Amino acid sequence: MFDPTAFDNLKTVLEGAVYDLDLEGEIVVIDRHDLVDLAHFSRTYTITFCLASDHTPHVSCTIRLEMDLEQIAKELLRQTIRPGCTLSITFSLPIRQTAACLHIERVLRQVWGEERTIRQTLSHEFLHETPSYRNEATIEFGRLIYEDNVADLEEMIPYMIASLEQLRKFSDK
Repeated sequence: MFDPTAFDNLKTVLEGAVYDLDLEGEIVVIDRHDLVDLAHFSRTYTITFCLASDHTPHVSCTIRLEMDLEQIAKELLRQTIRPGCTLSITFSLPIRQTAACLHIERVLRQVWGEERTIRQTLSHEFLHETPSYRNEATIEFGRLIYEDNVADLEEMIPYMIASLEQLRKFSDK
């Protein structure tokens, strides 16, 4: 048996909060990854879900929790500085026109606040019959989260759901 890291504890709370909503029928978990990168000695957990009311999930939300070598070492060596994880949230949806990016930015700032970093990345399949783009809008918090931020993780879930509901109107599907 091992002593769980801050990453393990935060991941457990996050996963539980998301799966509770899945069991209640509000969302549907569509993907999950729990990775240990031995080359870089890091941990990454992602969980992706969509609204249960979307019968074909075109708009999804992926929560990404990461702990890198520096933070893992601080915890395992019991250094005085508390270890933390990075958290990001990515909303993915198909759009027809790049002008939708401005509206997506506005919606996410209304839900998440002006101080968040929001990065949008567009991809396009070359020679695709119908011109469309895949938009990935990522919210970054610009700081580490710690075990004493557990309640914040649970409180973010309604913001994610509100974002999914708002972003549906920009999806081209």
